Amino acid sequence: MAATQRSGDHRLAGILAGSASVHALLAGDIPAARAYLQQAAEAIRAIGDEEPSTPLNMGWVLRQDHDPDGARASFQAALRISRRAGHRFFIANASLGLACLTADDGRWHRAATLHGVAQAFLDRSGQRWQELETRHRRDSLDHVRARLGQEQLDRAHATAMALSSDEAPDLASGKALPA
Repeated sequence: MAATQRSGDHRLAGILAGSASVHALLAGDIPAARAYLQQAAEAIRAIGDEEPSTPLNMGWVLRQDHDPDGARASFQAALRISRRAGHRFFIANASLGLACLTADDGRWHRAATLHGVAQAFLDRSGQRWQELETRHRRDSLDHVRARLGQEQLDRAHATAMALSSDEAPDLASGKALPA
């Protein structure tokens, strides 16, 4: 990473710092993850680019630091960037972050629906949840299921799966549930 930074290759420096942040998150080293994500953000800004993984991962850092407002802003930034670029995988991941925060707030029905939105976009992407997201998703869904029961969770998922590709991210970004 140091050699890449010295070379001036900002794109590669951002990619490497972003990868290092994921490893730090998986290891539970939140201060290191934050530092790497700040390096990644600086590198990406240096080339005038934007990408969704840095704010997405910062959302997980801020959530673990008990900063729900900061985490929400980071997940919403990742969602905006992902929508503009059409990155379904990152729309799914940003929606998952917002679902977890919503469950943290005790808004169980909305959290269940947002979990469905996240799963719908992941299914449309053709990819699978990564290890970090799998952990957060499992823990959050366990809490939602404990509060609502499996039947209500399934209904919320069905509602989310029926949303269009435009309606679902609107819902994740904070718009009201469809009637």
